[in-house]
Amino acid sequence: MGSGKTAVGQQLGKRLNLDVIEMDAIVLERNKLKDMDELFKIGGELLLREWEIKLAKEWRDLENAIISTGGGVVMNKIILDYLCQPFGSVIFLDVPFEVIKKRVFSDQIARPLFKNVKQAFELFSHRLPLYKRYADITIKSHGKDPDVIATEILTKLSQINENFS
Repeated sequence: MGSGKTAVGQQLGKRLNLDVIEMDAIVLERNKLKDMDELFKIGGELLLREWEIKLAKEWRDLENAIISTGGGVVMNKIILDYLCQPFGSVIFLDVPFEVIKKRVFSDQIARPLFKNVKQAFELFSHRLPLYKRYADITIKSHGKDPDVIATEILTKLSQINENFS
């Protein structure tokens, strides 16, 4: 949340001529809702996680697309297993919590899991080791333009592909 996934995903999509799929947007669209606050009122975080599993399973064989997930997918290995096989790579945009906090408070997006800063920090601290564990590529992205981050990702992806050739 607030790491820059959308902006970086759009840059990668343009450069690679690939579709960018925003998982949270698809969840809202399929539920005919305007924002995450509405989803959480209906079914809480559990409903979101159920949709993430359903979508990950649906997309498990998808090739040539960029999937921008919600920050909570690392909480469920099933989702990552679906999204990473057979060709997927997990990219972690590593941003300090204080930067995320500023970004989240400055945008107008409803974020049910960021209403309380202390709880949001606890969530971030709990998820951080999981992001690091599951990431195929980690990019320190604070203070960098999305285009620069996209270049770094593409460079690291080409290095990974060379290792498997």
